[in-house]
Formats: sequence, structure tokens, C-alpha cells
Amino acid sequence: MKIYLCLMVSLVMAGCGVLASTALTQANLDKIHNDMTPTEVKAILGDPAESSSEPIPLVGGTQTTYAYHSNSSEVTIVFKNDLMKEKKGTFSQ
Repeated sequence: MKIYLCLMVSLVMAGCGVLASTALTQANLDKIHNDMTPTEVKAILGDPAESSSEPIPLVGGTQTTYAYHSNSSEVTIVFKNDLMKEKKGTFSQ
């Protein structure tokens, strides 16, 4: 019964994003570099708290922005045509 209860609590916490915050560290953010795909970034930082996509004017293609939040920190990752091109912010330790 205890194992079942622990499993249920873990699933609920994961669904609420509580467990995802363990990936939001400065060390993991430092692993993110130019030309990574969204899938590669998610493998390191987890799913973003927010994401948005919009067309890139004049040049064409799509710009996607991921936002990650951790206590007092906010990080933004910008992809252009599914390749990471910019990261802003830091995670507090």
C-alpha cells in the first residue's frame, strides 16, 4: 500500500511540475548552447513553464520562446527555425 501511495504522490507532483524544477539549475542551463533543438533543451531543462511561437518577419520561418521559472529566477530560451539562438537569465543556486 505504501508503494502505491508513493507512486500516486509522485505522479501528481510530476503532473503539477513540482519535480521538473530539479532540472532548473545553473549547471544545466550552462549545458544549453547554440543550435540545440527544442527536444535537446527539454531533455536537459524539462518542459518550459510557458512557450510561444510567432513568424519571423522578413526573414521567414518561426521563432519559438520557452520561459522557465524557479523561485526568484526566470530564464528565456529563444529558438529560430527550431535551433537555439539565444538564452537570457540565470538560475539562482
